[in-house]
Amino acid sequence: MKLKSILCVVFAATLLGSCSYDDGDLWDAVNGQEERISALEKWQKTVVEQLNSLQGIITSTDYITDVEKITKEDGTEGYKISFLHASPITLFYNKDGEVSGTNEESIGVDKREDGKWYWTLGGEPLQIDGKTVYVNSGDDIKLETNQDGSTKLTIGDNTVTIPAYPIAHPVTGVTQSGNVVTITLNGGATIELPKYINWSGYLSAEYSKETAGEEVYSIVLPEGCIMRMLDANPSNWTIGVTGSGNNTKLRVLYPATGEATVAFLLSDGETQSVIKTVTFKAATDPGIQWTTIEYTGVAIVIPEGVSSIKVTGICSGGAPSFREHLATPLKTASGVVNIDFSELVYSAAIPANAFYINLPAIPESDKNVSIETIILPKGTINIFDRAFKNCVALKSVTILSAATLGYNATAFDGCDNLEAIFVSTDKVEAYKTGWSVLADKIKPIPESGE
Repeated sequence: MKLKSILCVVFAATLLGSCSYDDGDLWDAVNGQEERISALEKWQKTVVEQLNSLQGIITSTDYITDVEKITKEDGTEGYKISFLHASPITLFYNKDGEVSGTNEESIGVDKREDGKWYWTLGGEPLQIDGKTVYVNSGDDIKLETNQDGSTKLTIGDNTVTIPAYPIAHPVTGVTQSGNVVTITLNGGATIELPKYINWSGYLSAEYSKETAGEEVYSIVLPEGCIMRMLDANPSNWTIGVTGSGNNTKLRVLYPATGEATVAFLLSDGETQSVIKTVTFKAATDPGIQWTTIEYTGVAIVIPEGVSSIKVTGICSGGAPSFREHLATPLKTASGVVNIDFSELVYSAAIPANAFYINLPAIPESDKNVSIETIILPKGTINIFDRAFKNCVALKSVTILSAATLGYNATAFDGCDNLEAIFVSTDKVEAYKTGWSVLADKIKPIPESGE
């Protein structure tokens, strides 16, 4: 096909980039019904004046990924230019410095059996994301050869004349530095084109620190590229970015525990940008930090500011001693959250009203608002009425007894946030049957670390 061979010469002499017009605008125009021919004509005229952008006709999101110098067996030199989406193009230079492209990677046009015209690359239909790129939307295309060897291309009511021998600018060199490819033309003029940046290797998906304090990470970006934090600082965290290019610094002030997820923008400041989400993790949660108090036969004293109490010792005075010497100090102390009786030697029931404040004046309004977890003594034999009544913050009770305990129906009245009553795995079904009203709360004791 005459047109195909002509366009092959035209497009093979074409390289990414332009000094004097926006190839993105050309791409938009080529897609327009009424502006298509005028755009092609403008493009054709530009080819004989300077290197044009192949990017515009292939895809508006293509980029150079590599430039490799090539030498033929006869000594002819050239450059193989690879792209993110399109096939590579190789440009060779003859003794006069004129540029020519490899035929197998030339751009052309062809007609399908359905009558539609489409762009070709190396003789094959040009596809972007698996879809054929059509020249037009079905307008009639006519080809006529003029006496001077030029070709008249008519699409619908529009006509453009393609010269028989388009002249391409000679190229004297192609170099790359960072994310910029520089093409030097005969006469010294240069064209700078963006090289594709693979952002995946610059910023990790996760950062962590075992101790609280500041950590500074060097993010070595290509020259001229920037990194910006898109989110506000999460609670208890201070995260910031300074510098640009290979002097970019990510500064993170880690708290003692916890994690935060933040979005960052990485950009070359022009055409290439990406948003990456990063998770920062402080030291692993150390879990509950227990304060141990030994029971010696008198009421225990709760240190100010302590939230997790482990009670040890021997309680031989039965339910009264448990209630007056242990439960009462714990339930009336300000801020006690976790209670552990697992190492207390005790063989009796959890007494009535043990953790129920029940002041005489207005008992129904008296509530413990801090206690969240209680681990009962291994020797517990029963749970009496109102034992945990109105412990509104209580989330879990752990039963370690070898026997299946009985309990009073009022034991957990007012425990609106109760989530679990933990028992040994082999007793789960027995408790669900015996404690049927609370069956949905009965769960096996979690394994260590859960």
